[in-house]
Amino acid sequence: MTIALGISFLIIQVMCLILFIIVLVQLFKKEGALKGILGFFCGIYTFIWGWMKHKELALTKVMALWSIMTAASIVVPSIMATSGAYELLSYMNTLKGDADLKMTKPGSATKSPKFHLANESGKIKTAAKTDGIKPARKAANLNGDRGQMAMALWQGAEYKDPKKAIDYWDQAIEIMPDSAKAYNNRGLAYYDLKLYQQAIKDYNQAISLDSDYVAAHNNRGNSYYELAEFELALADYNQSLKLDSNYSKAHFNRALVYYQIDKNDQACKDFQKACDLGDCDGLNWAMKNNICK
Repeated sequence: MTIALGISFLIIQVMCLILFIIVLVQLFKKEGALKGILGFFCGIYTFIWGWMKHKELALTKVMALWSIMTAASIVVPSIMATSGAYELLSYMNTLKGDADLKMTKPGSATKSPKFHLANESGKIKTAAKTDGIKPARKAANLNGDRGQMAMALWQGAEYKDPKKAIDYWDQAIEIMPDSAKAYNNRGLAYYDLKLYQQAIKDYNQAISLDSDYVAAHNNRGNSYYELAEFELALADYNQSLKLDSNYSKAHFNRALVYYQIDKNDQACKDFQKACDLGDCDGLNWAMKNNICK
């Protein structure tokens, strides 16, 4: 639909130019070079003059068609923008936005184990496969491509170029400011840049748009965790689990918080629950370091 609208818009612009030239030629003939030059640089003057002289110069049909084409040149871009916005909204609804903290090489049971963000927000449903990343199309295509272009930068559970991803998400959010998933995914890019406060602002916006957004609560908890705001992180993980008690990522992440605040018994329960749900990394690490038995 958008391609058809784009072609229509191009045709309309060409028609407007042709009609402008027709009237401009009459302006030169009737009023002389001075006013003709004025009309050349000021299309509105030519348009108004054409209507003033349309009966005298038999330009009624020309001016009527020019008026219609001018109106169409205003309406069609608005339709194109709306079409792109709806496509972007539909596209955003395919993004999962699930994030968790994963241990890389814990090595010991210190209070500062190293973690990295393993995030599933880059997963896009396609007709043939539900867990692949759709390649970005050319930037000249639909506005919804900005989201796809950002997700094409998603590699190894993080953005390959988070700054560029932020730029794409900025453009997507400008088109669809009510997309919670766009804010969530831009927050992940800020997270990759270790700009945790900026990430939190985006997660706040995502949550304000969708208070039941499980992943956004979890992701905000991750940023609070990195800032050592463990009570705030705990509150977010609790909310994630309130919304989805089988959300393994939140169990895993909450276990990390409990470990940091010396509540190992509760940490072990969450590591075990995460393992029961398919994520045993935390439990294996905790047992290896004699935190859990």
